Amino acid sequence: MNNYYNKTLDFQEKLQQYAWNIFKTYGRELVLRLEEYNLLQNKHNCIESSTAIGFVLEEFLVSKLEMYTHCSEEEYVIDRFVGATASESFDCYSLKNGMKFMVNVKAEKNGQTNNALAAIGQLHRNYCLEEPDQEKSFILFKVQYSIQEAYEDSEYRRAKPRCLYINGLDSYCLEEVDFSTEHKQDNRSWSIATDGKSNKNNGRLQISPAFRASHKVPIEMISYQNTFNMLSDLVAKNK
Repeated sequence: MNNYYNKTLDFQEKLQQYAWNIFKTYGRELVLRLEEYNLLQNKHNCIESSTAIGFVLEEFLVSKLEMYTHCSEEEYVIDRFVGATASESFDCYSLKNGMKFMVNVKAEKNGQTNNALAAIGQLHRNYCLEEPDQEKSFILFKVQYSIQEAYEDSEYRRAKPRCLYINGLDSYCLEEVDFSTEHKQDNRSWSIATDGKSNKNNGRLQISPAFRASHKVPIEMISYQNTFNMLSDLVAKNK
């Protein structure tokens, strides 16, 4: 039995429970309004095809999780750090029984995939360099959504606000994934280092469902230290 892995599974189960309780309060339908105007009501809006909805959903859930867990005295209390999330590899965290659970919230539109985790350099800094003696688990928490049309499917065609509909939730921990022999990443925000070489550690680590399924760490080997070592080796290879 792997006590570390059991802790990450328990946290993920509770986190999904908290998130579902929040979304069910709204009937799993979220209306995006600005000054009372529904920004999604017009099908030709410029927001729907952009990354804006992802940021909005992520901010909504993180803020609600923080309020929900602080007010209802849940087993795990969710906090967010002070500063811009764009500079970090995770959006919020929870501390319990000596473990730090780092949560990266991702919005995933129906029919699409969002395989990017975070910039490898940021992930390495947060996971390995900061508080290296603190046992951690990095959780990918996906909110799967679709755009729901503005009319009910009935003979009366009653008008409804066009909204974001929460289809499902999914999560896994980075410690489950073996990227010791190979990995995938994008080249987003690559910069030129002082020696004239591209800094590949600015690219985002990519883990698709297929990669995750074919690169599993044996349960008995899942640990903070194992992933710590893989991340450290990856950063060194990318330099």
